[in-house]
Amino acid sequence: MRLLNHALALALLLAAAPAAAADRPWPDGGPGTAAGGARWLGPPPPAVPRRVVSLAPSLTDVVVALGRTDRLVGVTKFDDAPEVKGLARVGGFLDPSAEAVLALRPDLVLWFADGGAMPAVSRLAELGIPVLALPIVNVADVLAACRSVGAALGDRPAGERLAARLEDTIARSRARAARLPPRRVLFIVGREPLVVAGPGSYPDELLRVVGARNVVEGTVAWPVLPVERAAALDPDVVVDAAVREHGRGGNRALAAIPAVRRGAVRRLASDAALRPGPGLERALPMLFEAIHPEATSR
Repeated sequence: MRLLNHALALALLLAAAPAAAADRPWPDGGPGTAAGGARWLGPPPPAVPRRVVSLAPSLTDVVVALGRTDRLVGVTKFDDAPEVKGLARVGGFLDPSAEAVLALRPDLVLWFADGGAMPAVSRLAELGIPVLALPIVNVADVLAACRSVGAALGDRPAGERLAARLEDTIARSRARAARLPPRRVLFIVGREPLVVAGPGSYPDELLRVVGARNVVEGTVAWPVLPVERAAALDPDVVVDAAVREHGRGGNRALAAIPAVRRGAVRRLASDAALRPGPGLERALPMLFEAIHPEATSR
């Protein structure tokens, strides 16, 4: 796509910005602040945004779960929710196109607060587009994002209801797991090379909720492991979340891991356990069944 010239960018900006937005107070407290660790960039948003662009699939999932898909006008090329199949694509979540976003005349942009997209997001804010920057890395961030996005869309009660529903799912999963013996788990994200979920990652947190112990300790959130090292960790269960690599060579590359030879490999059907967001409602039961099959078969 050719770069928009300055005059056209300003025209799009003026068309997108409601006349009263400049006089509207900042939501949730004060200039540049929002609830739950989120940050506002650019001008204050309208009380009820009507044209929303999401710059991360996790944030798209929040909007969809809030029942506000009709507000979305653009998403990333990685968004695969059926509800947004026909929407415009504005690039990746690390490299969104500011021009593509401007062309959609948004009155709110939702951004997963990652430094990779900062140049494009900063440009949008400087041109007068309200941007809600949300950290959404762990379970607490997911709950806060539900509340923040609900409030930003002018439907705070919906955000509270969604967060409460997710909190109930988490509490029920913890209570169910507390009655079972803990399992030592290796959580695979990619096979070639072998990338796993380490301490501080989102899957690591979900594993603890469902009564599992991550065998990978004392390293980074997403370490690359030699297969021999994974074998030495000797997990009870291997959870294979490399969804896009399923069917490529079976388990031959992992055969050195004793659990794989025992057949204790559980393949996840979706990436919900890798994607911080409302999908944890699906991820927790899916993980519980993978790790405690004896309990789910009763």
